[in-house]
Amino acid sequence: MVATMGTFLLFVFGFTLVRGAVTRERETGVGELVATSPLRNSTYLIGRWLGYFLLLTLVTVLLVLATVAGYLLHGTGEFHFWALASPFVFLTLPAMMLVAAVAVLTETIRSLQGTLGSVLYFFGAVAVFTLASLGSGTTFGPTGLAVVRNSMLQAAGADPTVFENRSFAFTGDPGTVTTFTWTGVEWGGAELLSRGPTVAVAGLGLILAVVTFDRFKPTISILERVQDVFARRDGAQDTEETATNPPETDTEGATRPAEVDLRPATADPGWLPNRRLLIAEIRMALRGQRWWWYLGILGCIGAGFAASPGAARGVVLPVAWLLGLSVWAGLGVREQRFRTTELVFTTPYPLGQLAAVYFGGVIVALVATSGVLAALAIAGNVTTIGAILVGACFIPALALASGIWLGTSRVFEVIFLSMWYLGPMNAVYSLDFVAAHPETVAQGIPLRIAAVTVALLIAAVVGRKRHLQR
Repeated sequence: MVATMGTFLLFVFGFTLVRGAVTRERETGVGELVATSPLRNSTYLIGRWLGYFLLLTLVTVLLVLATVAGYLLHGTGEFHFWALASPFVFLTLPAMMLVAAVAVLTETIRSLQGTLGSVLYFFGAVAVFTLASLGSGTTFGPTGLAVVRNSMLQAAGADPTVFENRSFAFTGDPGTVTTFTWTGVEWGGAELLSRGPTVAVAGLGLILAVVTFDRFKPTISILERVQDVFARRDGAQDTEETATNPPETDTEGATRPAEVDLRPATADPGWLPNRRLLIAEIRMALRGQRWWWYLGILGCIGAGFAASPGAARGVVLPVAWLLGLSVWAGLGVREQRFRTTELVFTTPYPLGQLAAVYFGGVIVALVATSGVLAALAIAGNVTTIGAILVGACFIPALALASGIWLGTSRVFEVIFLSMWYLGPMNAVYSLDFVAAHPETVAQGIPLRIAAVTVALLIAAVVGRKRHLQR
């Protein structure tokens, strides 16, 4: 059972753990060295896949050691190492091959290199595991859940029709429930062959990655090409005008250096950013978003205003903030990602810049949910509006604190997607940061989220001051 749970956790979250090497080399310019080297695409990508797989294998080994230690401390009966370790070998490792292959594949497809790839994989992995748990004969699933389930059924001698797939429980007559001895999975030919499709799909993913890999060639969108054409045309006109009419130099009205006023142009803004800085941070946060992203935000605004308050809270609001993930994921890590820390941290008011980043994230959340807020305001639901405002402050604070302290957006993406899936979508009220359910407000969860938000903001400020003192 530990192997089953470990496979699930690594299958869902291992993708985010290993992904990023190819993208990082593309952003840092190392990919240009790879592109000009005699290294073949297949060799490079297989090497990346092998690195990802070895990292996941190391985590699997640690799980095996933890399982052995737990059995030695609290287990009963005779100790059999292979019975404990074999599920990790035949279930977890093939699944990790697939995870590593999908990670490489998403990094070779431009549209999946960012947050979109992480979101699609997360929900795809959860869907695959759910289907494997619901199906009674899904022996060839990547998680191998049916292999363990069928082995337990044979050991218990139970009727498969009364077996509850979701919880590994029997739902027959409670009076006939007895204990049974299960020595683990007997790995025969059928069980081993059931892992073959997972390995084959992993190999297919690597082949697709080799085919779609552009060898770090810069890709220019249609809009960028049109802008480049106009820029070249304007540049050519300026060159012709300069050649025919050279500019005249006026030295009589020049100001002497001694007469220049060096007083500060603006006063110290303190913690609050000025309007220009805030607009600049919002523009940088939105930079790189595709046209369909803006269309989705507009759709959420319209749907939130037109839908009923219940549908707006339970459906439109979670979808709107899911779209905002790609914006919030860059908070706190943008400076390190684009290697501008020396420029940003040496500005006169770095904490004001940090506040601008945070308020920019809050504004994005409020704009995405403006339709829902308007509908709730018309309905007079002030309490729910306050809970949503707390959530709009919480998510950017979480992204900012995790990005500053960890230097990566991957942890925030995992936390956000997990909370989004469990809280709003599965009614775990303590994680419902969007207040999608009335019970969330009734239990006072927004007050707890507000306290956590304050703590996260303090952590973000402390982390930024720590960077400034280096």
